[in-house]
Amino acid sequence: MIMFIARYIFPVLLLLCANNSYADLTKEKIGKFYESIVSVRSIVPAEARTAASLGVEREGNGVAIDEKHILTIGYIVIEAKSIEIGLSDGRWLPAKLVGYDHTTGFGIIKSVVPLKMPPLQLGNSDNIKPEQDLLILPSSNRGAGSIVRSVSRRPFTGWWEYFVENPIYTTPPNGLWAGAPILNKNGEILGIGSLFVSESVPGISSPGNMSVPINLLKPILEDLISSGRRQSKVQPYLGISSDDSNDQVIVTRVSDAGPAFQAGIKPQDVIMAINGSQVSNLKSFYQKLWKSGEAGITIELSVLRRGTIMNFKVKTVDRLDYFFKPQSF
Repeated sequence: MIMFIARYIFPVLLLLCANNSYADLTKEKIGKFYESIVSVRSIVPAEARTAASLGVEREGNGVAIDEKHILTIGYIVIEAKSIEIGLSDGRWLPAKLVGYDHTTGFGIIKSVVPLKMPPLQLGNSDNIKPEQDLLILPSSNRGAGSIVRSVSRRPFTGWWEYFVENPIYTTPPNGLWAGAPILNKNGEILGIGSLFVSESVPGISSPGNMSVPINLLKPILEDLISSGRRQSKVQPYLGISSDDSNDQVIVTRVSDAGPAFQAGIKPQDVIMAINGSQVSNLKSFYQKLWKSGEAGITIELSVLRRGTIMNFKVKTVDRLDYFFKPQSF
């Protein structure tokens, strides 16, 4: 009984006491939401492509979207050799990766042991209103959920060849954001927690979280479940990390054995143009790269290296093919 209170009722009470705008939600109703949310932990081999940047032991959350499948943020489970899910009743079960999509960042897993979970419905993330109160609910095994406010919808550009046009920025931050669902009062999933951000409101110190909108999942969900990956609009992957803080696209890291590495791109190269079209920031660089065609195309990068312009032809790949094939896939 004490374990039940600590794991389940206590997080609910913390959430309900935080903001009276959700006073009509009972702890029983939120308790039903928690039944659909799991803890996720994975072990990744040391030789995995993402081991150095993301670690070999990862933890987060996931939410059931049907009786078998659990939606999470993909970096928790990609390249994992073992995955476990923790249920609200305290059990831990082995799981496997079903599908991953780098374009959005979503991952789909399911229990290896036959299990019927009560799913939550997918909502419409386009309907989120400015300053709307929302719920972010990590697994009750991991800590308390919280009421947050949607304060911004603006593009997010990541140094790891990642761009989201209209993510959900919320504040205050929940420290257990990874893979945690963002819900409305009806328990509909509006997004999945991805990152901590220092500016949820642009230009202002406003710590919060960035979540990937659920509407990005809907066109690819069937592909992820049936094929493990999206089947169309597969973005070409170069294998570089970049920074544009000085109004230049500067390569900060080149992934070992990736397309850019094999072509001869090096850290500190300044990317001046792609296929002859000039770039000055990551957003324009990514947009021009992805408009060039799908994974497998060859693109030309013009870079400035020690005062000399150099041109390189890079044969791109599907990022999922670059990752080590996990045993759990």
